[in-house]
Amino acid sequence: MDDFDYIPGMFTNSSAAPKIDDYPVRKPAKKQENAESPARRPALTLKKVIAIICAMAAVLAMFSFVIYLNSRIVENDAEISALSSRISQANAENVRLTAQLGSIISADKIQSYAVTVLGMQQAERYQIHYFEDRDGDKVVVAAGKLPNADT
Repeated sequence: MDDFDYIPGMFTNSSAAPKIDDYPVRKPAKKQENAESPARRPALTLKKVIAIICAMAAVLAMFSFVIYLNSRIVENDAEISALSSRISQANAENVRLTAQLGSIISADKIQSYAVTVLGMQQAERYQIHYFEDRDGDKVVVAAGKLPNADT
């Protein structure tokens, strides 16, 4: 009966009902003495506060970094769309210039320029001669002499 106080008349042989005052009263629990001194308690709470502030600063830094990355992504997307627009314009200009070049330079126009401006004539079939050399290459020097390998 460590936790209860003894109340007089509690264990008597009376047939009367016990009074409310006869029931044991629970003692209040003893406070355990803290091993740490009261002077160290503020230091522990200060450490906890500093840890919480550091954790919040790290979370804030991460959130700000995510926001910065998202803004860079938006800027890059805008730049990509602008460059894609410029590329499509350049491709359209390339197609137009290729068609214009094809209309300016053609075999008929070159032949017409050579005949009218330069005064050239197209070779006829009978003017073209083909030579076949069955004996291999030979060189003939003036007066019909063959060159010497030493000279």
